[in-house]
Order: sequence, then C-alpha cells, then structure tokens
Amino acid sequence: MYKILFVDDDVAIHLLFSKISTERLHISCCPSGAAALETLKTDGSFHVIVSDYQMPEMDGVEFLTKAKDVSPASVRILLSGNADLAMAINAVNECGVFRILTKPCSLKILKKALRDALEFHRLSNVESHMSSKMTRAVIRMVSDIAAMHNPGLNSRTARILPLVKGLSRKLGDPDPWSTEVAAVLSSIGFVFLPDRLLDMIETGDAFGSVDYSIFTRHTEYSAKLLSRLPYFEDVCTKLSLQEAHYMDAGSDGGFSRDEIPVGARILKVVSDFDRLKAGGRGPGEALAMMKLRSNRYDPKVIKELGGLLGAEAQYHIREVYPLGLVEGMELAEDVYGVVKGKRMKFLARAQVLDSKMIDYIHRNAENIIDITKKITIKEKNIF
Repeated sequence: MYKILFVDDDVAIHLLFSKISTERLHISCCPSGAAALETLKTDGSFHVIVSDYQMPEMDGVEFLTKAKDVSPASVRILLSGNADLAMAINAVNECGVFRILTKPCSLKILKKALRDALEFHRLSNVESHMSSKMTRAVIRMVSDIAAMHNPGLNSRTARILPLVKGLSRKLGDPDPWSTEVAAVLSSIGFVFLPDRLLDMIETGDAFGSVDYSIFTRHTEYSAKLLSRLPYFEDVCTKLSLQEAHYMDAGSDGGFSRDEIPVGARILKVVSDFDRLKAGGRGPGEALAMMKLRSNRYDPKVIKELGGLLGAEAQYHIREVYPLGLVEGMELAEDVYGVVKGKRMKFLARAQVLDSKMIDYIHRNAENIIDITKKITIKEKNIF
C-alpha cells in the first residue's frame, strides 16, 4: 500500500484528496504543517507528501523543509494559488520539491502528479537499494581477495572494526560509514608487501626505518586500488592518510593535526594498538607505549580508546629488578624468596610498596631473593 499525506488548512479541499483514496492508496489529511509533522513522526514515512503553500503559521516551503528532515525518502509536491519564479526557486533549493502544482488543481492533474511521484519514489529506492547492495558486495569481495592472499587479515579486521566503530561514535565522526569501510579495507594494500613484512605485522615486531618506509606504502596501494569505485572518494582519502603522524606536518602531503580526517586518525591509533598487542603486550602496556609516541597520535583518540577499553587499559605491566623497586609500585604477582633454606612468599600480589618495604628489600635482597631475576609490577596509565 502507498501512503500519501495531504496538508492544507482548507478542510473543504480534503474532500478532493479523499476521492483519490483506493485499496492501494492510503490518504491522510492534516490541516496544518505542525499537525503534519506530528503525523510523520507517529505514523512513519509517507511515499508522497503534498502541501499547500499558503498556510498560516508555517507556509508550505517551511513545512516541506522540516518534513524532509523527518522523512527524507518522501517525494514532495507543493500546491500554490499564486506560484511565481522566486517561490519556485526557493521551493526547489530549500526542500527539493518534485513538482509544483497550481491551484485550483483538477483531479486528473493531481492523479498524474501522484503517479509520477510514486514512480520516482520507486526508482529512487531501487537505485539506493542496488547501490547499497552493490557497495556491500564490492567491500566483501575486496576483503575476501585480501584474505585469500593472507588469511590473517580477516582476523585483523574482526579485531579492529569494533574499536573503530566505538571511537567513531564517541568522537562524533561526521562520516562513520566511510570510516568503517576504510577499516574493513585498511589492510588491502598489505597484499603488495613482501612476505617478511607481513610476518612482522602479524607478530608485532618493530620495523626498522627502511622497513617502515616500505610498510607505509600500503596506504598508497589501497587508495589507488579503490579510487575508481563510485562513492569511495572519502574512503580512499582516509586510507591514504591512515599512517599520517598527527603532529608531523610533513609526514603525508603536508596534512597534520585536525587536517587529517578523524576517521584516518582513528585508523592510525587502532591499527598501531592492534600491532602492539600482536607483539604480546597487554592493552594497558600498548596504550602506555603509544603515549610515549605522542607525536604520532591524536590525543583525543588515545584518550577515548582508553575509556572504551575500560579497566583493562588503566594499567600496564612491566618488569624491574629487585633493586629497581621504588615506592608506590604495585606488584602484579607474588614474589617468593628463600628464608633459612625454605621457599616462602616474600611479597604478595597487589601489594603497594612503601618506603619501609623498599628499604627492607634493598637491605635483604641478596640473602632472600635472586636479585638477577626481575619482578613484575603493575603501573597506572596516565592519559
């Protein structure tokens, strides 16, 4: 069933509208723009909205402009008894009307306008649906091709995508769709990299300067590969800048700081975070390391990633020698020593060391614990 909404303050005109109603055409009539907006909010979207221009409180152009925000897929028709060029231009520019009809309007002309509007609605939705379906198919196909070359890339996408979505939402990304697509396709350029670099990516090994220079070329490969696809302009921009350093104006074509799209800044943080975790580091340790490389990342993204990860990212684990322990450190595991030839718990997990304990350890370490063996501690991250 098709749904048509007529808006006119002349209730007598509603009788004309009601004559169009059939089993397949449901007609709703409202006496004002305000009432019609409430109907749109409560009854859902309509296929076509027909509004009179000359109405008190809110004219037809103002109403249809607001209706466009509430029900953007609806086709809009304007009725006017004194249509002029200025009003017509305004109607097209402000609310994107499909057609302007002059009053009085015959039933025959009105029916034809509605048939044309319904056909336009059908074709627009088919095109939109097909474009969306085709876009998803292209994304899936490209992603599958990359995974065929390196199966590990699929698992990488599964790891980073939830974080990208969460950060995109928290940071008010103006174009979350292209950011999410860029995340899914962010590793497509990896297929052109040497196998040894792919191994280093999977294991989280650190790149030397030469290897890093070769690695960053994956952004160029990704952008070029996808540049011919329609609707992918913003995706390609984010892919080409996903390795740009936030503070370094010369790292990527002169783009730096907030000149880099927020989606590309998110990709940089999440990708590097994933690589550090692949190297065996915990979330807190990975974030702490990224904090030390502050020139590379947008601090807002780092902060929100810490919040998104929650408690697991508040601390990082590191190892220190017994004589390197200092006041305020928290032990991440029990520490055992030998007292009178018997192995005993010397320090307890989660214990926060104070000056007296540190002094005792320093004075007795050689007799109780192996000073060549490191002790694991937990430190709070500061962002």
